Amino acid sequence: MRRALLATCFFWSLACIAIAGDAEQVDSLVSARLDNGFEQRGVLTTVKGDLPSALVLLFAGDPAVLKAEVVDSKLVKARVGNDPLVRARNLLVRPGLGTVLIDCRSDQQEQCGESYIMSKDRFEDVRKLTSQLRREIPSVKKVWVAGHSLGTLASASFARYGDGVFDGAIHVSTILSSKASYKSLVGFDFSVARVPQLFIHHRNDPCPGTPFFLVESAAARYKIPLVAISEASGTRGGACQPFSEHGFAGAEQILMQTISDAVERGVDQFNRKN
Repeated sequence: MRRALLATCFFWSLACIAIAGDAEQVDSLVSARLDNGFEQRGVLTTVKGDLPSALVLLFAGDPAVLKAEVVDSKLVKARVGNDPLVRARNLLVRPGLGTVLIDCRSDQQEQCGESYIMSKDRFEDVRKLTSQLRREIPSVKKVWVAGHSLGTLASASFARYGDGVFDGAIHVSTILSSKASYKSLVGFDFSVARVPQLFIHHRNDPCPGTPFFLVESAAARYKIPLVAISEASGTRGGACQPFSEHGFAGAEQILMQTISDAVERGVDQFNRKN
């Protein structure tokens, strides 16, 4: 049986992070006009002057609305700026690898609706932006999606529709409990995915909607690799807030290196027995 793998920072991983941190990164607003007149927006982050071969589309947690402001090629404000996928993306970006923070569709400015997140329309809207980015950055060969908390609704849904569009889906702090406000993944059939999947979860996640035992059970049932992270430091705030273990406070480097490893070498590397 495939078991959870305790993530560990190896020396070579730390070296990759150091390289990423030393390289100057730039942010830019990107958008695609949709047929219905709305826009699909995002924030592209790359190493300055780099032509990345891979992109990771990042879907932040509640309310999954960015309202991003970029000044002088730097993201200076985002409504979900404390989400781990937003605040720590600089640890993921490096030569050859860029990220795109995905906003909700422009008509949903306060809350990205749960039914919309799970819909084929949502997939098509983001696919249009992805296709545009591929045209503008022809060096891109791989595109992955990664969602945190509420963003896992998007990553799970996109795994279902994403064959031929995305190369893999990473679910971070997946919402699987009926105690959560968002219930679309309660009883969700992850086997319908048409791309490789990976769960990343904190062993001590205190949020009622994202207990570790449920993702451990789902990983075993659907034979999806699970990386379980135990490291934490400087935790504060509520159980479901971005600086608790739910948001990987103090474990940002491990989280981002795990995502990078998955994009670079696939998810099968995590299929190890304890």
